[in-house]
Amino acid sequence: MTPFITLGLFPVFNTDFNFATNNPSKFSSEEEWLYAGQIGTNWSINRDFSMKLGLAVYDFDNIEGHFSTPFVPLNATDAGNTDDSRPAFAQKGNTYFALRRILATAQNDFGTIDQFQYYGLATAFRELAFTGELDFNHFEPFRAALLGEYVTNLAFNGTAINAIAVNNRGQTTISNGTQGSFVGGNTAWIISLKVGSPVLEKRWDWNLFLNYRYVESDAVVDGFNDSDFGGGGTNLKGYVVGGSLALSPNVWLTLRWLSANAVAGPPYKNDILQFDINGRF
Repeated sequence: MTPFITLGLFPVFNTDFNFATNNPSKFSSEEEWLYAGQIGTNWSINRDFSMKLGLAVYDFDNIEGHFSTPFVPLNATDAGNTDDSRPAFAQKGNTYFALRRILATAQNDFGTIDQFQYYGLATAFRELAFTGELDFNHFEPFRAALLGEYVTNLAFNGTAINAIAVNNRGQTTISNGTQGSFVGGNTAWIISLKVGSPVLEKRWDWNLFLNYRYVESDAVVDGFNDSDFGGGGTNLKGYVVGGSLALSPNVWLTLRWLSANAVAGPPYKNDILQFDINGRF
């Protein structure tokens, strides 16, 4: 058994120290960081089997949105003091809420016009992730590998999110227009099987792969999630099947089919066929 540990500190987003640039009054910079750590082990069980296990924590500091100080934006360029707590990059799936506390005054016809609004992430993200891989190498260079990962967002609070969420809700009541309850979640998992050549090193090396995943809305940050499956983001479930074939040590082909459906909320389906020609130098 060979243990390992990995630590990381990554800047996610930092705002302009001169924010807001179009406003004489300046606001505090919104600094967002990722603190990450993983421990695990590589385990050579015997001549035919080996295993890798890992336990990780990913703490996204200050990535969630923050309510603003109450104010009245008079036009689309007026800045609120928490405008930059909205994500600078996003795909889809995470739960959002309205950042600006807009006062209802005569200037906006008592809340009926000029509701210039921004939206931020409704939950913090502190993810606990378990990963594992089991390899069968008896028929080398042919290999079979079974991989899995489970993630839960420890910072998730469904009751608090339900009070502010603008999306990931159940069906609206038609009679009175009442929004449905929050239907998002905080867990995700994937299981994958891969057979064939572990590395495409020479002509006609090949491998086949199949995986199934289930990713609830707020298990992970949608901006960093798979950008191909389901068109990118979270709140998706489904499978990927495909294979790769080497034409030379430096050129190989990959064909995959990705089929995704929404986990919760309105129906959504996305099927993608991908064909890649890969080269390395």
